[in-house]
Amino acid sequence: MNAPEPMVPARYRATLSWLGLVLVSLVACAWHSGVDLSALATLWRGGEMGALTDTASGLARPDLSAEYVARVARLAVDSLAIGVLGTALALVLGAALSLVAARWPGLVHGPRRSRAGTVTSAGTRALARALLAGFRAVPEIVWAFLFVRIFGLGPGAAVLAIGVSFAGVLGRLYAELIEAAPAAPARSLAGAGAGRTAVFLYGVFPLVRRQWVAYALFRLECAIRSGAILGVVGAGGLGQEIELSLRYYQFDKLATTLAAVLLLAIALEAASRRLRRSSTGTLSALLGAAVAGSLLWLEVPWGAMFSADALEQARRFLAGFGSPTADLGFWVEAAGEAVVTVAMAWSATLVAAAGALVLAPLAAWTFTVGGYLPAPPGRSGLAGVVRVGLMAVTRLLSQVLRALPELVWALLFIVWVGPGVTAGALAVGVHTLGILARLYGDVLEEAEPAPLVLLEKAGAGRVARYVYGALPQVAPRLVSYGLYRFEVNIRATTMVGFVGAGGLGDALHTSLSLFHMHDLAALIVVLVGTVVLVDALGDRLRARLLG
Repeated sequence: MNAPEPMVPARYRATLSWLGLVLVSLVACAWHSGVDLSALATLWRGGEMGALTDTASGLARPDLSAEYVARVARLAVDSLAIGVLGTALALVLGAALSLVAARWPGLVHGPRRSRAGTVTSAGTRALARALLAGFRAVPEIVWAFLFVRIFGLGPGAAVLAIGVSFAGVLGRLYAELIEAAPAAPARSLAGAGAGRTAVFLYGVFPLVRRQWVAYALFRLECAIRSGAILGVVGAGGLGQEIELSLRYYQFDKLATTLAAVLLLAIALEAASRRLRRSSTGTLSALLGAAVAGSLLWLEVPWGAMFSADALEQARRFLAGFGSPTADLGFWVEAAGEAVVTVAMAWSATLVAAAGALVLAPLAAWTFTVGGYLPAPPGRSGLAGVVRVGLMAVTRLLSQVLRALPELVWALLFIVWVGPGVTAGALAVGVHTLGILARLYGDVLEEAEPAPLVLLEKAGAGRVARYVYGALPQVAPRLVSYGLYRFEVNIRATTMVGFVGAGGLGDALHTSLSLFHMHDLAALIVVLVGTVVLVDALGDRLRARLLG
């Protein structure tokens, strides 16, 4: 007699076990970090909706006076120029460090070096990798606030902050692309006696050029968005207007500024898609013209920024930073704040990923409007119009969620639910939802159609095709994207702490404000160690998932 079939097939038991583990980790992280989602319920109770009502009424009546619109337009151009100059600086620093940090294909097994030369090369490469890790581990708002304290208020601090922070991101990726390039061309050139410069220009760069350019354009979008918010710490751009509007509860002015941020983000995405199809020469010429125009527009007094007083401030910072506090209690407290930051980022990422699994198919044409057969049911008539409208609304929602940076969402949630980790987790989660919904939607559109065609022919509905046809194919990539966003969100959670949204960023802001350099050094060491550890674990997990 055959044994009865199990109630849950084996292939689903493992999935359910993982989902249960993830749910337990979500509850544990939310509890440990102090995220209180019940705070949202108070927004809907009678008599306690004042903050939300005032904000909504103000946002519904933007200040469209000619004088204020002109001011916002000037600040938007400032943000654009800050992003362009910051990206240019990041490209120079990141590309230069990537050439030192990478193990070049074709040269690893090249001519035998002396022992001293090998040790020197390995040490230089390790130093370059450490610099890149330190640059990218510290969020740009921390760099901006530090540069404001050293060099003074203005957009120059924002340019330096974006340049340093984004150099770490670009340099790491560029080094990885160099290492992943096919080795044969570089090895042939090296065997023929070509030097390292010739090997790179003719044997490596042609193979990685398109990826370098594509990611540089993506980081340009991110840099301009960062330039729009760093003003909250006095570094110019639209951020200073957002911070002033929220400080004085001028929600009509806030609506105008947020509309400018949103329009700038939408224009950037559209321009980036066009620029990706341009040649390298055209892009170089455009970037050169943009850098020249940005320098003329901003008129940053670079000479005054690096005056004797500023250099003395920098010396004092480095002296203090070189000797972290010896207070063991402070180190323990900093480690605890780092754990809270990681827990906030994990909670926000999991909730956002769950929401993105719902929004992504609604934003995908093949799952909401069309299908894989020539004439799927529901495409024409009123049902078709409703489906097109649903897809358009979903795409617009995800665009708005990701267009407003985490820092802006944090400032809004602080007004609504008060300062603390709840506001920070909500801000990071909402922004991440918009990003993952877009990324997940792109992955779904690329799913192998054959299983989906068979399901549709068999009469399966859209939900069944999504759950049984698409998700099993793309699940590893979705999880990989989620893990990557978790790594990014650790930095984002640190950023929102700067405006009172809890976590390690709050402690960093206090130390920078009081110029307690010894405490700041300890906090940055803890932050860099946390980011490097999580990045390493994330890399290993993604390699296993996508292997």
